[in-house]
Amino acid sequence: MALAREPVTGALGQWLDAHVMPDGVLAEMYDEFADHPTANMMTHPDLGRFLAVQVAATRAARVVEVGTFVGTSAIWMALALPADGRLDALDISEENSATAREWFLKAGVADQITLHVAPASETLAALDGPYDLAYIDADKPGYPGYFDAMARLVRPGGVVIADNIFSGGQVAEPPLEGNARALNAFASSAMADPRFDTTILTVGDGISFSVLRG
Repeated sequence: MALAREPVTGALGQWLDAHVMPDGVLAEMYDEFADHPTANMMTHPDLGRFLAVQVAATRAARVVEVGTFVGTSAIWMALALPADGRLDALDISEENSATAREWFLKAGVADQITLHVAPASETLAALDGPYDLAYIDADKPGYPGYFDAMARLVRPGGVVIADNIFSGGQVAEPPLEGNARALNAFASSAMADPRFDTTILTVGDGISFSVLRG
């Protein structure tokens, strides 16, 4: 029926993974981090490919990312940028940023990415737009502030994507606590924000997808 939702698990999940898995440096990156304790923080290939397609669809020349970790999502997006495209990547961790820089070099996108290592709220306040696309995947209580900053930084018609909206399914399992509570509140506020047209998509751990109104 039209209202049924197919869980992406088991054989269907394996089928999807087989279709979205990258090759080249990104495949090497996923393989190297497969057994890492923080591997679950990496951008899943279905979301990575979705981000890359959005860069292409919006013909993005400028992208801003809040929360870079070891650089997976930044590489997905940078590889989809035009030759003169630029990506501003924001992260607070010196250690993760050092790892990200190594992978940017391996992927051949280091010249297109500016990595800002500082609290994201400070960096966002100093940046100038317009950006074509923004991606948020950082500390969850900070999402409302980052989203608000994008209303200034993203061009009309530009896209803002925020990750982990499902919080591993916990946003639907009261009592809400911690990140689940923060993400539930953010999702509600983003959907109601009159500056954006927003929906929620079942990509990866759930994403909000917003377009800034003109």
